Amino acid sequence: MKMESSQLWKHLSQELFNNVGDDFLSNFREPGKANNRLAAWDPFDGTMRFFKFLLFNQCKAKPDEFFNNYQKLGNTLIGNPVTIRVVRRGTSVDVNLDHFFSIEEFSFLAENIDLTGVGCVIEIGAGFGRTAHALLKLSNAIETYTIIDLPNVLKLSSLYLKAVLDDREFAKLKFIDALGLADNRELPCGAADLVINIDSYQEMKPEVIDFYMDNVASQARFFYSKNAIGKYRPETIGLPNGREAEANEIFQLGRSREIIDIFCNSELEAARSRHIDAYRPSALFRVIAEAPLDVFPYYHNTLYARNNGRAE
Repeated sequence: MKMESSQLWKHLSQELFNNVGDDFLSNFREPGKANNRLAAWDPFDGTMRFFKFLLFNQCKAKPDEFFNNYQKLGNTLIGNPVTIRVVRRGTSVDVNLDHFFSIEEFSFLAENIDLTGVGCVIEIGAGFGRTAHALLKLSNAIETYTIIDLPNVLKLSSLYLKAVLDDREFAKLKFIDALGLADNRELPCGAADLVINIDSYQEMKPEVIDFYMDNVASQARFFYSKNAIGKYRPETIGLPNGREAEANEIFQLGRSREIIDIFCNSELEAARSRHIDAYRPSALFRVIAEAPLDVFPYYHNTLYARNNGRAE
């Protein structure tokens, strides 16, 4: 039998491997270079398989209770998110990353505080409302859930939550325009049981964070933060530097502004310690639970509790 390469490899050999030599050897494994035909796939893969495998592998490690809670959310497919399918005990669940995070957040809170005593929740920057969706479905004790956000985002979260909650659950929601909050500091339930900020403090000016800390978070019994513990340069994840003015502004936002290597464990450990101190609402708060995210370890869960007037 005459050995002959496929037409595919005849073409690839001519296009990618026609000039193999010292110059080729020096960089053939860079993203986008010839090794993307020899390895499993290129770091700049133009598909969703990296993302879906990441979510798939995270789901494999979760207990049955995680998926039982996920199912209690009801409709999690509004907006047409990317999903993977998990089958547990004969029941199929289509999981998306947003609501995967919501169940993780609920589990973190439920493991560390008694949610039956949490009646008033305030969330600063709720996005489309996934955390409110989860907590209102999974914690019957909540009486008032206030969302503070920018006007256009409030419109989205209101539409979304109206679609996924029943009338009784939706009636617990209050929506406050963040741009007018400084002129109306009286929040619907006064000092909240729980204040939440997830992945938005890092996009705010420091003085705006100070306002929320002084007037909202520091008045609560508990404050839950889930934010990035530092900044990273775009090129470290394969992004172009982009517009210089925009990049410079990003590095000035949030309280954890140190530029770190988010793929270096020692730098992450050092940044976590700084981050936990930076996001303490006041000296009257202590840390009662903290843990990095499994899927993105440069994000950190931190739960603070108020000390009944005693500074630590």
